[in-house]
Amino acid sequence: MTLPEELNIKGYLLKDKFLSQAECEDLLNLIDNYRQQFAIPKIYRDVKPIPLSYSVIDGEKIKSHLTEVQNLYETCNEFVNNIMGKELFPLQNIQVGCNVNITNKGGAYRWHYDRNAVTAILYLNEVDGGEIECYPNYRIILNKARFSRFQSFLDRILQISFVRNIFGKGIAIKPKPGLLLVMCGNKCLHSVRPVSSENDNDRINIVMAYDMPGASFTIEKQLNTYLYSSENIQVLDPNYDHDRS
Repeated sequence: MTLPEELNIKGYLLKDKFLSQAECEDLLNLIDNYRQQFAIPKIYRDVKPIPLSYSVIDGEKIKSHLTEVQNLYETCNEFVNNIMGKELFPLQNIQVGCNVNITNKGGAYRWHYDRNAVTAILYLNEVDGGEIECYPNYRIILNKARFSRFQSFLDRILQISFVRNIFGKGIAIKPKPGLLLVMCGNKCLHSVRPVSSENDNDRINIVMAYDMPGASFTIEKQLNTYLYSSENIQVLDPNYDHDRS
């Protein structure tokens, strides 16, 4: 079975040792230096059953201050294209394309689908808890109304725990330095379990998003505020355009 066939069937692919331990440590040192120099937004959204609680260095900051991470985003693009068997590109929105996600002890990340077609997540360190729990290829997707109110309804039904247990096949992926997860993000329901590291280490990973050229998303502005700003946002769910039926 070729890699494109494997990814298409499974909905995800794991690549161990995409980076070496030393390369991960170098990136962690760069990120730590950035954190000492700049304030990083702390995002908290009180949603059920899993809140959104993390800190983030967005793509604009990465492009300006973390060149090595930006270079990695471009290098990973080549790997993604090889395993997809087609050409994808970094997102046009620089803020969204590549992020460093930092999850403190007790932090977690809500259930969601990504707006973009493919997401690559590179783990830089190992912590207790903080596993990505995901259900690959687990979505009834409305291609022409993917951000609509009806899509929101269908997605909420599939997120219910007993529905997931009956119709989904879940996996849990533990953070491990150098491990790369590539998944069809807009078809893979996923969340991050709470970090429970006894030594108080933060969970640090790099999230890289790719899609077809010219990909656009009607929910972009409100979702970006929700994900990258501590600003209060009054919407039912920024992943959807609730004005659309």
